Amino acid sequence: MFYPISKAIWLVVAPTNILMLIVAAATLLTVLRLSNCAAWLAFIGTCALVVGGFTPVTKWLTLPLENRFPQWQAGSQPIVDGIIVLGGESGERITVLAELARDFPRARLVYSGPGDDAIAKYLLNKFSRLGGDPERVTMEKRSRNTFENAVYSRELIKPNSNERWLLVTAALHMPRAIGCFRRVGFRVEGYPIQYTTGDRSRLQTASGLGANALTRLDAAMKEWIGLVVYRLTGKTNELFPSPP
Repeated sequence: MFYPISKAIWLVVAPTNILMLIVAAATLLTVLRLSNCAAWLAFIGTCALVVGGFTPVTKWLTLPLENRFPQWQAGSQPIVDGIIVLGGESGERITVLAELARDFPRARLVYSGPGDDAIAKYLLNKFSRLGGDPERVTMEKRSRNTFENAVYSRELIKPNSNERWLLVTAALHMPRAIGCFRRVGFRVEGYPIQYTTGDRSRLQTASGLGANALTRLDAAMKEWIGLVVYRLTGKTNELFPSPP
């Protein structure tokens, strides 16, 4: 039940959806000639759009998440026994997996949560076009959210305490992902990718305003809300997981 309930709740609490509801309510109240309420709702909606789309608030919410886990370093033990990539998109992550597969030719490769069979087939074909051997990749197809990624990956892999596994996902998502894997007793090392903050040119900064900023605001708020909900429901043991 957690999965459908969480999706339904997010439809309501996502910042852009809230703004759409506010605008719709203001329009309805205008039609009903309740002008005072409509004016206040319109004012609130306008202020929220300006703050979310044209101020640094999105960056302030994103930076602590993306910087929580540092970029991965091999350290004194360069051997990697396995690599887990979390699903959720069909582009950069499978490319990173192909690169890591070349760097660690003996590592086990797992892609967790690709979605349906059509997406899994597409990802394996792309992995092959990038020079990888699709026979090396195990597709874990049961998971629908981050906690299930951790549960089903552990069931599939059955890791021992001496193995070194990398967890590849977006830097924004890494704290919640690490928390879930720790909760099920699967020790992994974060390999964050897909950063949206950091040093950016003026052109990149400009392209991150308006609608793009609101999209990133939704993503950041989803992670903050997810961290709280996962902690309250026992899917993580820490509110804001940190490096060991």
